[in-house]
Amino acid sequence: MPKHMAERNFKKRKSQNVKKKPLNTILLIILILLFLYSAINVGFWAVSNIGQKKQETEVAKQVETVKKDEEGEEVQSIDFGKLKEINQDSVAWIKISNTNINYPIMQANDNEYYLKKDIYKKYSSCGSIFMDYRNNKQFTDKNTVIFGHNLTLGMMFSDLQQILKGKLGNDVYVDIYMQNKIKQYKVFSCYQTEPVEDPISVNISNYKEFLDNALKNSQIDFKTNPNEQDNIITLSTCDNTGKERIIVHAVAILEKTIS
Repeated sequence: MPKHMAERNFKKRKSQNVKKKPLNTILLIILILLFLYSAINVGFWAVSNIGQKKQETEVAKQVETVKKDEEGEEVQSIDFGKLKEINQDSVAWIKISNTNINYPIMQANDNEYYLKKDIYKKYSSCGSIFMDYRNNKQFTDKNTVIFGHNLTLGMMFSDLQQILKGKLGNDVYVDIYMQNKIKQYKVFSCYQTEPVEDPISVNISNYKEFLDNALKNSQIDFKTNPNEQDNIITLSTCDNTGKERIIVHAVAILEKTIS
């Protein structure tokens, strides 16, 4: 190859490399900025989660108390006077043994408000545990639906996964504390499903069919069969991917008056 042609090709390649360098630098800067943005968001999210976890623990300490049931025995209870002072939207308290689920249940005028609000009605990515706005506060509906986020730090309804995985066995009980009353429920069905309306429907047209489907879909045999006269609660949260729901159904088995 003639010398002048070799020099021309060399200059051409050099010119192309010079053009690529600014482009590569820009791409690198964009990637670094995206990484920093993601890291900052994760950091804020973690701080928010830790802060709310501490907050919920402090609330529990304020309102957890001991009262006597109708037989005169001391039982754990919730001071609803103090709880209502914090937030009038508090309608009950939910606790599941051997899990981190120990929270107030809120109820607003829609199912959006407490997705991003804590018990103090301040913005929170963790949200709150809340009852469907269409349900009766006294848990008298055939199906009372309760929602909560699935958070990686083990908060809110993330421990419903432990029920789904069978880590709590087939004797799983949900305690609902209300003013002067405790209602206990036994889990009879737990499964993962696409985000469809039926499993979390408040108004059920065919209750027997609904119960039959819940039992059929359950990934664990809880050896409990509710009937059409029973009232149930349905707990709903997202799975780890956020694309499907974890559903837990529990039937009312016991009610105690406390004072």
